[in-house]
Amino acid sequence: MDGESDIGKVVSAGGRLAWLDALKGVGILAVIAGHVWWRGPVRDAVYVFHMPLFFMASGYTAHFMAWGRLLPRLMRSLLLPFACFSLLLLAADFAIEGWRGVRPIFAHWDVGAMAILLRTETLRGPFTILWFIPCLFLTRLCWNALAGPGRGPMDRPVLAGMAAAALLALLVDRYGAGAPSPLGALAVPSALLLVWAGALWRQRGWPAWPAAVPIALFALAALIWFAPLNMKLGDLGWPGLTLAGAAAVTLMLAMLLRRAPEKLVSAGAALGRASLVIMYVHVALVHYLSPYLPRPALFLIALAGSWALDWAIRRTRATRLLFRGEAISSPAR
Repeated sequence: MDGESDIGKVVSAGGRLAWLDALKGVGILAVIAGHVWWRGPVRDAVYVFHMPLFFMASGYTAHFMAWGRLLPRLMRSLLLPFACFSLLLLAADFAIEGWRGVRPIFAHWDVGAMAILLRTETLRGPFTILWFIPCLFLTRLCWNALAGPGRGPMDRPVLAGMAAAALLALLVDRYGAGAPSPLGALAVPSALLLVWAGALWRQRGWPAWPAAVPIALFALAALIWFAPLNMKLGDLGWPGLTLAGAAAVTLMLAMLLRRAPEKLVSAGAALGRASLVIMYVHVALVHYLSPYLPRPALFLIALAGSWALDWAIRRTRATRLLFRGEAISSPAR
C-alpha cells in the first residue's frame, strides 16, 4: 500500500477530505447524466457505479458511534432534509402540473406521502431519487450494529453479517421484482456490502500503482460491458460482478482525484458538498424541462439550477438545518 500523497491529505472546509468531497462531486455529475440520458451507453455506464459510489464513500467515513449520538445525528442530517424535500417536491408537482394543465403524479397528498415512505420502488419523475436517503439511513443503522465498538471490517461478526447481506441481496435480485420497498429497504443489503467495501478500503489503504493496473482494467471493463444495476429495485445487474465493478470504478476515480491538480479537486469538492441538495433537486428540473430542451442544455441547467439552490439554502441557519441537515450552530460553507 502506498502512503498518502499531499493532495490526499488536503482537507476542505470543516476538516473534510477534499478528494472524498470531489469524489461525491463526480458521483453527482454521473447521477445527473444518468437521468438526462436515460437510455443508451451513457446511461448503462453510469448505472454501473453512480449510486454505489455514494455508499462506498459513506463507508469510508463511517465509524461506530454510540446510539444516543448516532440516531439524533442521522435523523437531523438525513431524515429531516428528506422530509422537507419530499414535501417541497409534492407541492411543486401539484403546482407545476396544475399550471400546465397536466395531471400530477399523485392524486392526493396522502397517496404521495405513502408512496414516498412505503413504496419507493414505484417512485418516478421528480420523486424517483427519494429512495436513496432513507436507504442510506437504514444502512448506516445496520452498519453501526455490525461494526460495534472496536470491530474492523474483517472481524468475524462483521464478515458473518456481510455473508447474510450478500445472501439477502441475491434473494432480492432473484425474487424481489415488484416487492414493496419501504424506505428503500430493497437496496439495503447491497448498500450494506458497499458500505463494508468503503470501510475495508479505509482500513487497507490505497493500492500501489502496479497493483492498481488490474483494478483499472476491471473498472474499464465494467463501464463498457457489465450489465447496469438499479439499486432502487434491488437489481444487481450481473450479481456480484457489477457490484465489484462499481467498487473498482469508485476506487480508480478516487485514486485519480488524489493526484489531480489542487484547483480541480477544490472545485469538485465544492460540488460534492452540494451533492445532497443537487440529488433532490436536479431530477425535478430534468422532469419538468425535458419536453422543451435538448439533453446537453438540460444537463447544464439541472446542474446549475440545483447547485444555485444549494447556495441559496446555505444563506441562513434555518434553511441549512431544514434542507442540508446541518447543526444549527454550523457556519455557512
